Amino acid sequence: MSATSLNFSDDSDRLGTSFASTLGTGVPTPDGPSVAAAAALVRRVAADPTRWRDLVRYGQGAERWYARLDVDPEHEVWLISWLPGQETGLHDHGEALGAFAVIQGALTETTLAPDVVPGTVRRVRRRFAAGQVRGFGYEHIHDVGNADGQPAISVHAYAPSLTAMTRYSLAENRLTIVSSDRAGVDW
Repeated sequence: MSATSLNFSDDSDRLGTSFASTLGTGVPTPDGPSVAAAAALVRRVAADPTRWRDLVRYGQGAERWYARLDVDPEHEVWLISWLPGQETGLHDHGEALGAFAVIQGALTETTLAPDVVPGTVRRVRRRFAAGQVRGFGYEHIHDVGNADGQPAISVHAYAPSLTAMTRYSLAENRLTIVSSDRAGVDW
């Protein structure tokens, strides 16, 4: 799909503007991408099965299946399928913000919140069912997975395009960097 077919701005078709130049309102701004615009994009893609239905496959074991639906320097959109038990592990999205929409099944997002002991964090889990959208800003660390008994499908959008991801582990409520992955090298 072309970048113009998956523009982040809700009013992009009418105005001919790009996501980076709007805040999802259709009004050009110099501020760049917004979580609201990313959420609007995944809602639109999820609501149009002709963009993704024939592409869906499923991975095996712990490996999720995914396909990039669109990419340009301003954003990228991914279709991901999840078998029961598959998850991402704790990670961030480098300098990108984003959103995901659950198309089928349900996903559980685990985020981190400060704990009572200084320097420690605790896990916070939230379930997203089909039709629900989760937007997130820069520096958001989460683990997304399918904790239910049925396969799940989701659409994810990031802006700007992903260039790096950091993976983390959590031991004794302390967050530790495991790896830093770069686009074109590690994925």
